Amino acid sequence: MRLAPLRPETTWRLEGDDLVELSGRRQRRWSLSTLRRLRLASQAGGRRAVLLEFPRGRASIVSHGWAGLGRFEDRTASFAVLVRALAARAADLAPGARFGVAGVAAHEAFFWAMGLIGIGAAALLLFSLTAGAAAMGLALAARMVFVLLLMLAVLPWLTARAPAIDPRAIPASLLPEA
Repeated sequence: MRLAPLRPETTWRLEGDDLVELSGRRQRRWSLSTLRRLRLASQAGGRRAVLLEFPRGRASIVSHGWAGLGRFEDRTASFAVLVRALAARAADLAPGARFGVAGVAAHEAFFWAMGLIGIGAAALLLFSLTAGAAAMGLALAARMVFVLLLMLAVLPWLTARAPAIDPRAIPASLLPEA
């Protein structure tokens, strides 16, 4: 006995200037002229994905399909053909779109952490003053500010953002040739 899939299979195709997503009876169209950003992502096990951002939502296309419990069907060849055609067509239709590699830039996450530690130090100092424990609050806030100073010292060694990719010539290291 074979069980029906939990979700209908999702297929993607290019139709003129639109990207079409078919999932069961549902169909969504994404106009490539409105594309804001296309990012390629590599995942564990050689799987890849492309993340697309449009004004009215996001779409993600993956290179592997689910074939069963712990089994994945490799569709990298057809995925690569679709993504290369999609990127080249989008470059023509949406000249303002950004093309790059997905991932959190180290400096961006670092700045968020620094901001949160700074806010935490200020809140700790404020709450300790209102609770009548100014000496303890000042000592703890000073230690948090010291950590901030150490983090500032590391900033010059953080790597820069990943460079943009050419949508008409995606490197084989990011997307294998079909």
